[in-house]
Amino acid sequence: MSLRIVAIADIHYADGPIKQTGPRQTSKADILLQRSINRINRFIKPDLTVILGDLVDDASEEDLTKLKEAIDSIKSPCIVLPGNHDGDAFYKVFPAPPESLDIDGVRILSFVDEQLPEYNARRSERDIARMYQARREHDGPIISLQHVPLLLRHASQSPYRYTNDKETWEAFERNGFSLSISGHWHPGDDLVAREECRAVVVPALCEHPFAFFEINIDGDNIQTRRHELAIPKELELIDYHIHTPFAYCSQNMEIPVTFELAEQFGLAKLAFTEHSGQLYFERQTYWSAAFLDDALAYSEGKNNRMDDFIAVAKQHCPPALLGLEIDCDNSGKPIVHRYVWDQIQVKLGSKHWLKALRKPEDEIDVQEAADEMVGRLSKFAASGIDILAHPLRVFRKWADEDLPANLIPGIVEQLRLNNVAAEINFHGQITTPLFLNTCLDAGVKVVFGSDSHTYYEIGEFGPHLDLIKACGLSYADLPNILANIGSGE
Repeated sequence: MSLRIVAIADIHYADGPIKQTGPRQTSKADILLQRSINRINRFIKPDLTVILGDLVDDASEEDLTKLKEAIDSIKSPCIVLPGNHDGDAFYKVFPAPPESLDIDGVRILSFVDEQLPEYNARRSERDIARMYQARREHDGPIISLQHVPLLLRHASQSPYRYTNDKETWEAFERNGFSLSISGHWHPGDDLVAREECRAVVVPALCEHPFAFFEINIDGDNIQTRRHELAIPKELELIDYHIHTPFAYCSQNMEIPVTFELAEQFGLAKLAFTEHSGQLYFERQTYWSAAFLDDALAYSEGKNNRMDDFIAVAKQHCPPALLGLEIDCDNSGKPIVHRYVWDQIQVKLGSKHWLKALRKPEDEIDVQEAADEMVGRLSKFAASGIDILAHPLRVFRKWADEDLPANLIPGIVEQLRLNNVAAEINFHGQITTPLFLNTCLDAGVKVVFGSDSHTYYEIGEFGPHLDLIKACGLSYADLPNILANIGSGE
């Protein structure tokens, strides 16, 4: 009987300007939710996601509808509870949460308790009876979900309580509930980790550092993990791969908002690194890769926006770094004019296409593609690029064990020979410990890049820091393994 749950609480979204003072990032809360969902779907992959109320800051049907569009993209089953801020509008957008749900031998009970003055609550006699009934019908773990914290009295500093908490907690303990999961108190409290009682209060997603909980239940064993969407400022991390409105693949990347979010998410600095090919050619020509044989000499589909990008970017550099994600042609030559090259602080080399992989699926020879990649890189890495972006992205269909034996060592050797850093990147790919360890063993420095095309991706380095830990390293090792590019230091 094992179950992995993600619990999110107190999103407090409000469209438009922030309506109140204080720490709530209400106007950015939809971005925080999308960032959470991306991490949930790609990396945590829970059996159940629960959202514990106060989705919006002011009972707005429009705001709730916008959040529901995002919540519907969660790949796991999802239970959504209303909170005291959601009002009657909640039930116009969301269905009533199921009173009981069984997943993998675990029973989950949802409670929508009566809201009382001072932001407290009361559990009805009917719902207390449901707690007893659940145990009579089920001999496995039982979990209680609610908005207001259900805790052992005096176990937490939370000022919020059930007016009948003695009776409610007695029902919890007498019926052997495994866990109480609540929200409402914004600082949150992991009482399981503190060994105070079998309860967690999930912190408010809308307040820095924008946290939620992952909870793993295996019989009587409960393990919790706090996920934070902001990275620790003291790490002084730089995001070397952020796109702008000039990108054809940009979803919403306006520069002022990018700076605001970079600050909130804990970045020390960022680099604007726009696709060189997208700045020289129109959309269809770029995505068809028709220009790769002739590079800048290719005559069709020209749409030179390079000078416009540099002019706009320079208005924000500093504090940002001026960079390019530089495409290379089929010979390994960078696709960028020399006068542009000489202005760029961060030369982020990128290989998006290989001839060997642009064939029908049944004709692809991965060994041929690996040889092409290493051969192309022998010229591209020697051209003067600073970083190789997403080094294995074109091979993302294959697991490490399915890649040709010469591919990763060959890439890393070219980086070593030419003093080029490797980008750790999780946008559209997964960077594995094998690649990072191969770089570190060869003395190749790395950088972190989010490859942001939308706001929620900016500085999303949770996967990067998990990779560091998976390789047996700690945050103290970061200064020794990270390259510092473009800062003039």
